[in-house]
Amino acid sequence: MLVAKRFSLVHISRLLLASVLALAVLLPAGNASAAQAGVPASAKPLKAIQTYQLLDVLAANHGKVILVNFFASFCGPCRKEIPDLMQMRKEIPEEELLIIGVAIDRDIRDAAAFVEKLGVHGSYPVYYGGEDLAQAYRISAIPFNVIYNRQGHIEVSEAGYVPAEDMKRFLMDLIRR
Repeated sequence: MLVAKRFSLVHISRLLLASVLALAVLLPAGNASAAQAGVPASAKPLKAIQTYQLLDVLAANHGKVILVNFFASFCGPCRKEIPDLMQMRKEIPEEELLIIGVAIDRDIRDAAAFVEKLGVHGSYPVYYGGEDLAQAYRISAIPFNVIYNRQGHIEVSEAGYVPAEDMKRFLMDLIRR
């Protein structure tokens, strides 16, 4: 279930920067590597993104509904959610909805191989945030979605798979506002 929570970009950027300095959230240990998961080893590289760079992307797209999807190669529900997001990208114009994927794997190569295997390249921008960005957003479970309204306020910030129909309905309601 998507629960609306509103914060301004200024407020969230302050929280994120403070979190980077003060919070030490560990991702689950014992994750399978891309090679163990049958993912190709020679994947296109992902661009690494820092917290301040993600905030710049968000600010540059003020006026759009923005969905930031945090995922990892070892996450089963992420494997289900990402193709749904790719389909939404085809159905909803980027002028109205910006989808951003952020991999938080421990190894950028695992993340890149996973993204290539799913064929995400070209659907929407995907970055490697690693554990630093996961800590900044206080992510303790994945998938984790943060949805910003057109005014740049957070409507939703929560973990868990959201069925495609529910996600699309929520996003379309935000777009229509």
